Amino acid sequence: MASIAKFLLLIGLLFFMEPGMAEEKNYSKKEREILNRSVDEVITVLKQEMKEQFGFWCTGRGVSMPYDIQEIEVDFLCHQKVTIEEARELEIRATERFVEIINSHEAIRPYLRDYPWDHRRAAVMIAFRNEYGEGYPDGLRLVFQSKDEICYFSPKKSPKEVGPSQREPYEEAKKIVNSTPSCLKSIESKLEEKPVEKKKK
Repeated sequence: MASIAKFLLLIGLLFFMEPGMAEEKNYSKKEREILNRSVDEVITVLKQEMKEQFGFWCTGRGVSMPYDIQEIEVDFLCHQKVTIEEARELEIRATERFVEIINSHEAIRPYLRDYPWDHRRAAVMIAFRNEYGEGYPDGLRLVFQSKDEICYFSPKKSPKEVGPSQREPYEEAKKIVNSTPSCLKSIESKLEEKPVEKKKK
């Protein structure tokens, strides 16, 4: 996990060093309340939808904003073993839906670095682990997108291994997902198979 943390820290530093920094803004207390509430609302919608559709658990969230909102990040945990094809579709579906949620939320618009928002500023990370917190030895352990690339992390072959085992341009991944039948039927069917808790009388 330490190597992943170092890699993510490097990505974060590069993101903060992007050209065209925002101009300094002094928000009033009321504006800050609207901003914070709006961020909470868009994340909550995504969390609920991903839990219902794919059984994701939200494990973290964050906002990059020296002055305006530069990036919104949501981290998820999925208790399923997945292939690269499944991870690609999960990442694209979650990210594109997050973009839709943010763009349709009118109250957050004045605080966004860019409008309309796009995938480069909607950071979704999905970790794949079993119920004991262990990675699957023959499945992916992590997927996320950084600006215009999706990064896939397979199980480590050595303790010194750092960085993703595979990358691909975001737009190429999106084209694949949009032009091929969904490969998430096994994941969705497992959610349907889970027994419903009986209400106590």
